[in-house]
Amino acid sequence: MLTIGEFSKISRVSAKTLRYYDEIGLFKPGYVSDFSGYRYYRVSQLRDILLISKLKQYQFTLPEIARILSKDDAAYLKEAINQKRIELQRQIREQESVLLQMEEDLKRIERCDSIMEINYLIKTVSFQPKTIFSLRRRMGVKDFPRAYGDLFAEMERNKVKPCGPLLTVYHDSEFNHDATDIEVGAEVPQDSACTVRKLDPGLCCFATHVGPYENFNQCYTALMEWIDREGYTISGPPFELYIKGYDDNVAPEEFVTEVYFPIKK
Repeated sequence: MLTIGEFSKISRVSAKTLRYYDEIGLFKPGYVSDFSGYRYYRVSQLRDILLISKLKQYQFTLPEIARILSKDDAAYLKEAINQKRIELQRQIREQESVLLQMEEDLKRIERCDSIMEINYLIKTVSFQPKTIFSLRRRMGVKDFPRAYGDLFAEMERNKVKPCGPLLTVYHDSEFNHDATDIEVGAEVPQDSACTVRKLDPGLCCFATHVGPYENFNQCYTALMEWIDREGYTISGPPFELYIKGYDDNVAPEEFVTEVYFPIKK
């Protein structure tokens, strides 16, 4: 058996951290002396703490690591790492997009241009009603991939196929990054046998956003400024139509999204 100090020195995990892992039930010592309360670890536990350290390096949270350890299943571990890999790849793409935007802003500053210049062509349209299959729930931005995964699963279960772009409707009066009333959906044929609804907002103003989804706030700002300037008020929840996106195998800089605001005088 190894003392906590010896185990800490070999594993390169501080004794304080080992005590915390013990307190939360993540990683218990092999033996605790009833007399002294000292913690002792088996040599075989070094591999367990190595796994915990590796998963932390992969940016798993402690609750996620606890679930993996409780499963003790290679297939579950493989799937968890694969999902984390996909998530990190998405984060890397987002950070690369941010770096590109920073480079463009630096160039604008060098030219003495404003980095807040927003150029969108705003149009009005009498929106043609669409029949949509959708799911509505409270969720955060990070939950979009899962929500659309659930949407596709429900569409497959109901044997309905999309006939138009995917879409998102924002029903809350305010936006909360972590929990907002959001509806995700897709246009489907009018004669679909499953439960569908009409997206029929009437008069709208809209703009086309080209680029990553993270920059939507610029498009929303341009639309809101136009609504205010032209004397309109918002008459319904805004929504987005994804004309070109991830499923089209294009870079985020080539994404095409139409952003709509229902309006009235």
